[in-house]
Amino acid sequence: MPNPLRTGRRLRFSRDGSRHAERGWTVKGVPRTPERAADRRATDRYLPILALGFAGYVVLGKSFAYLGVPPLFVGEMLFALGLLAFLASGCSTALLTTVPALCAALLMGWVLLRTLQGIGPYGVDALRDGAVALYGGFAFIVAALLVERPIRIAQIMGYFRIHARVLIPIAIVLYLIARFFFASIPKMPGQNVEIISVRSGELAAHLCGALVLVLVGLCKVSRSWLVVALGAALLIASQSRGGMLALLLPLVLAMILTGQIGRLATITAALTVVMLLAAAADLEIDLPRGERPISAAAVVENLASVAGSSEANNLDGTKQWRLGWWQAIRNYTVHGPYFWTGKGFGMNLAEADGFVVGLERGGPTVRSPHSVHMTYLARSGVPGLTLWLLTIGSWALALLRAAHLAWRRGDLDWARYFVFLVCYLASIVIDASFDVALEGPMLGIPFWILFGIGFGSLMVYRAWHVVEPPVRFGPAARKGAQIAGAILLGAVTLLGSPHSKAAESPACPPDAIPVPVGVPIQPLVDKAPQGAAFCIAAGLHRAQMIVPKDRQTFIGQPGAVLNGAELITDISRKDAFWVTAMPQFGIKPFGSCLAQRARCNEPRRFFLDGQPLEPVSDRAELQPGRVYSDAATGLSYFADDPRGRTLERTRVLYAFNNRGARGVTVKGLIVEKYATPAQQGAIFGDENARATDWLIEDNEVRFNSGAGIATGDRSMVRRNRVHHNGQLGISPNGSDVVIEDNEIYENNIYGFDAAWEAGGVKAGKVERLTLRGNHVHDNYGSGLWCDVDCRNVLFENNLVERNADAGIFYEISFDAVIRNNTVRLNGTGRGGQQGSAWIWGAGIQIAASEGVSVYGNTVTVASGGTGIIIVDQGRERLDQPKRKDGQKKLFYLTARNSVHDNEVVYDGNSGLSGGASDVPASNPNFGIIETGENRFDRNTYVLRGPADAPLFIWGGEPVSYERFRDLGQEANGRIIRADQGQPAQNGLVQKP
Repeated sequence: MPNPLRTGRRLRFSRDGSRHAERGWTVKGVPRTPERAADRRATDRYLPILALGFAGYVVLGKSFAYLGVPPLFVGEMLFALGLLAFLASGCSTALLTTVPALCAALLMGWVLLRTLQGIGPYGVDALRDGAVALYGGFAFIVAALLVERPIRIAQIMGYFRIHARVLIPIAIVLYLIARFFFASIPKMPGQNVEIISVRSGELAAHLCGALVLVLVGLCKVSRSWLVVALGAALLIASQSRGGMLALLLPLVLAMILTGQIGRLATITAALTVVMLLAAAADLEIDLPRGERPISAAAVVENLASVAGSSEANNLDGTKQWRLGWWQAIRNYTVHGPYFWTGKGFGMNLAEADGFVVGLERGGPTVRSPHSVHMTYLARSGVPGLTLWLLTIGSWALALLRAAHLAWRRGDLDWARYFVFLVCYLASIVIDASFDVALEGPMLGIPFWILFGIGFGSLMVYRAWHVVEPPVRFGPAARKGAQIAGAILLGAVTLLGSPHSKAAESPACPPDAIPVPVGVPIQPLVDKAPQGAAFCIAAGLHRAQMIVPKDRQTFIGQPGAVLNGAELITDISRKDAFWVTAMPQFGIKPFGSCLAQRARCNEPRRFFLDGQPLEPVSDRAELQPGRVYSDAATGLSYFADDPRGRTLERTRVLYAFNNRGARGVTVKGLIVEKYATPAQQGAIFGDENARATDWLIEDNEVRFNSGAGIATGDRSMVRRNRVHHNGQLGISPNGSDVVIEDNEIYENNIYGFDAAWEAGGVKAGKVERLTLRGNHVHDNYGSGLWCDVDCRNVLFENNLVERNADAGIFYEISFDAVIRNNTVRLNGTGRGGQQGSAWIWGAGIQIAASEGVSVYGNTVTVASGGTGIIIVDQGRERLDQPKRKDGQKKLFYLTARNSVHDNEVVYDGNSGLSGGASDVPASNPNFGIIETGENRFDRNTYVLRGPADAPLFIWGGEPVSYERFRDLGQEANGRIIRADQGQPAQNGLVQKP
């Protein structure tokens, strides 16, 4: 079979492009139609132009991408010319006959749909972000040219050999110049970009492609070329983890796929010896700008930091910054409101998600999360990520299968060619997994060109092994395919519609006052009348506090962030630490801390790459992740190197300070990093009797020093995500407050003592509070807690799990209903809290309260924990009336409590439920558990394992189930063993 991969052996093609026209061979799906000479010339001329563009991105990188006149840069010009060549080729109808091409088309369609939705609010930024998939048009252009004339594969192979032998050495030289003489390199006219601007990861991907081409035997090079290439590989491996992996993994894959295991072992051994010798000789080449030196140690540190942690030159810090951002994206897509749609194209994701980096270097902020996979997930939701993974996965599998078939048929050059394409593309994908790569044209356009070469070559190779007459699309078939495609696109569109109210922020009223990024908000509020609406634009609104007027509404557009912190830029090196001045704050710390977290109540907080630093009390305690502030000198000290990273300090107390305003609405915002004092909310501020009737919904509230949200009378808090706040998630005040359908988790991250006040939700002295339908989990304290003279409180239909202390806690209060909740595995003691100890840390815990009904709940208890407990503490009433001589003090009574029709599941072999007295015999309340009309009945206790201790308590001592019933409890209750479904005897499940 003639081989188009060897440039020295050209094939002769008939006018229809087939290898042997007399045998009827054509590319499958392409009808034989007469070619016009003008079309042929147009398509023939485009391929060399595209090759020059590819070379420009390889050699010059970002500076080449900026050639042109905005908004028409070189990439857009290449694309426009490519569309003309595509139309002239006449092969467009054949391209969707492969699974990779079909997946790519669906991906482009979905991203285009989401991009068009973003053009209105974001303009050209939406198109720029959407290019991550829309550059896929290059793939269809290139594939069409190959299908039109398969001999062009030989032409492309010639370009790849020039790429390896000529362009890569030039790119390496320019890369070294950029590294060692950065300060001397001029910038592009009118652009803040150096003339030579190639990233380590970009060079790694192209160098990997060249090395694979050589390894598989499709290109011969000199020994000097190999020395230069290996030297560049060492430089890249010492500077970039992503670049190192992008070089290493595809090379290993290529040698395995082509059966070069012996060569792989030899190369590995040789490199190991070289590295050991270099390490022994302590060879090191310093680089300017404070970058990591070129050395064997740097390579080893990069390798170690991939799988573990490394503090070398902030390796672990930058890794944690990425992981933190990626986790945030997973939370709001896979587990959150943006599952179907993502946040869309056009907004700056770094600002929207609170992971800004770049300003500290005086440059623009990074827009995307340093991973193309996370970019697809964040911007286009789970459907977008799924289509992306299907696109690259089906392409790789198809080409690997073709390589395998070619190997079996003896078409060795074809097999090596497909392996080369797979490994080259894999290198780009690996680099794009750790850096911003495919989001721009520097690697985005080469990636999609390679993708098109791959599936175009696949179609050609398959066609040359087809002996039956070619399959053609007739008019009816083409019409059917168009209808099917329209139906499929419509289905995807419907699936991707913003069903979740939080996925797309509520529409702003037509008369809403726009609030652009960078504009002070309070002057706009002051000028506006009561009842005005404000539309807060997407982006980062830093260090703003809003004091609203009555009935004003504040609506955030997708990605609108109110950030209470300021950037720290005035920082310098002092001895072993980094130091910055500490402005006076004027807020005294308030609240009790755990002994090991003594600075928990300090409202001033520092954030490095979006993550809070732990304050310490002595400079000797400083280490990475901590900060020491010296009040005497007014300086703050850091062990972390902040260069190239984002360092912030809380500066403003509240996002919204109520000042008595009524009827205010706050919705659709991210509120973060405010220096809120304990017990006060970043939204609402401090308690104010006049501030009533607030609506707080569809917000994300995080990383505030005290509480995330506070309330006044008749307020509604719903559908918010409240997490990672310093002390509390939500602090309700007043009467008739409703808190429903919120996710409240990971609060009290600063280490307040939960026995004082910390965790998910805590209210005090409230009436008619409703807590409904919330998911309250993993807080460092109690989940839902009402303390001190609460009255008529309703807890219903909540999921409360894995909180450090009690799940639901009702303390020294009156008249509550706790019903139909699912309460699981609370009292964990996470974060150094007390957790489950004696009867404390229960699933449902009623302490010194009366008139509480507990029913319809399912409570799961960890081994040694407590299920449902009522406990008397002998505590004096806070509202003591004036007493006459000899009149006794009033006490809170644990009385008239009814616990019925619940299910308590014991996961382990021990635990407690019932009523406990925590007072001595001399206390007036002694015996109130037994005499206070407290009742347990019709409850079911499920034991999943054998019990080795009594599971009940009544009064002062644990008792068996039989004794519990003798004392008047559980007349109609039952206790069963889960694996047998049989009643147990005496409250103990015997071992079989």
